[in-house]
Amino acid sequence: MRAPIEIGYELLSQGRPVDALPFLQRAVAEMPKEARAHLYLALAYAQLGDTAQAEKHFARAIALNPHDAYVFYNWGAYLHRQGRLADALKAYETAYRLDPTLIGARQAADSLRGAAYSSTPAVPSAPTPPSPSHPAPTSSVPPPVQPTDLYAPAASRYRRARPWIVAGLVVSAIGLCIPIVGFLGGTVCGAMAMVRGSLAGGLVVIAAAFVLGVIGMLFWGLVQAMMGGVLPL
Repeated sequence: MRAPIEIGYELLSQGRPVDALPFLQRAVAEMPKEARAHLYLALAYAQLGDTAQAEKHFARAIALNPHDAYVFYNWGAYLHRQGRLADALKAYETAYRLDPTLIGARQAADSLRGAAYSSTPAVPSAPTPPSPSHPAPTSSVPPPVQPTDLYAPAASRYRRARPWIVAGLVVSAIGLCIPIVGFLGGTVCGAMAMVRGSLAGGLVVIAAAFVLGVIGMLFWGLVQAMMGGVLPL
């Protein structure tokens, strides 16, 4: 059964905020500390014109995860469309500082700085071509940031990592019989789970590989001491 945050995310990405709203409200109720749930709900309210609720959930998303660049990017785009340019500039700058790959945030910030600069008298000069590292902004006001620009919800990230988590736990269990195989195999699977988006799942697998490997080593050490066998490394 799909999680409400996934269904709401999908509907929002299809431009159906009315349909997405109840699913995202339920997602926030079920996961009140999930910053992305609040972000998606804020986007839905913003698209529906409910600025009070949108800003409430934007603020909650920022409070829950102040290191999420995409939260600040969306917050900046919202403020930009509201005409609150100074606050929008700060949000864009924060987004780009947290994630330098967000070129759109930098373009929007450059656009706002340029607008502020052009409002003061200056000697006209020939325009300077933008450098490749600082592309010219495409417009003064950015288009709405769509949910498809965001990372996938936590449930989707877990689903992508699940095969590696399951494989890692199975391989880790082998560590009871062959400790080195279980430890190395579980560690690799745990690392892949983290790469696929599930940090918690990957850490669980690595911890299981370590614990079961140690238990296996102790068991075979005891067997070796009692029977003079060879430790299966």
